[in-house]
This record gives sequence, structure tokens and C-alpha cells, in this order.
Amino acid sequence: MKAVTYRYSAAENPTWLDQQEADCRRYADEHGLTVTQVFTDVGHSRHGLHHMLDAVAREDVTGLIVTDLGRLGSKYADHVAVVQQLHDAGLDIHVTNDRTTSSVEENLIAVKQAHLDAQARRPFPSGGNDSTD
Repeated sequence: MKAVTYRYSAAENPTWLDQQEADCRRYADEHGLTVTQVFTDVGHSRHGLHHMLDAVAREDVTGLIVTDLGRLGSKYADHVAVVQQLHDAGLDIHVTNDRTTSSVEENLIAVKQAHLDAQARRPFPSGGNDSTD
């Protein structure tokens, strides 16, 4: 099965980026995946992420390998949007590290998701906002 990898570093750090790639390739080897492309971003640029999303939508790729889910976005809404795009493209997301988020982050994500689910289930008041005042 074909997979792509995505590397991200907030600062120019070739050692860290190389380690991410090595971890992703080792994971691919251990799980029978063939890495076809490596996408990278450094700093605030997300061009690599956007190129990766475009590529997986067009190509015969079945998976994305990242070292941790935090690579896909630091803002909650951005992270959810990227994961949704990957899901819509039919990709499996493979994470090389066992611990992808802290328990605090997991709880925050669960609360936010429950809030979004609750908002989606209830109709908005006639005023056009979701305030119940």
C-alpha cells in the first residue's frame, strides 16, 4: 500500500525533520507501506500540508504517516479540518508515536467535539445565532 509522510517543525531544524522522516520510514517498513512522497513545512508555512492534501486527493495513496497528530495543525479547527479532508480522501492516518496527545489535550478535544455535536443536533433560534439568551 502506498503512503505519504508529512514532517513539520516550527523552526528550521534539519535534525528534527530528519528524525521525523526516519521514524515515518521505519514505521512504513514495519507495516508494509511504501512511502511515495515526503511533504515538509517549516515555520508558519503550510504549503507542504496543502500540497500533501492535494496529492492524496489526486493520487492512489492509502495512508499518511506522521510522527504525531500535532503535526497536522496546532489550532483545533485547522486540525479537525485536515483530519476531515484526509478522511474524505479515504486515507488511513498512521502515527509513529504511541502517545499522540496528552490526557489534557484528549479531554479538551473530547469536550470540544461533544459541544460541536450538541450544536449540530439543535436548531438555531430564529435570530440566526446560537445564543439561548
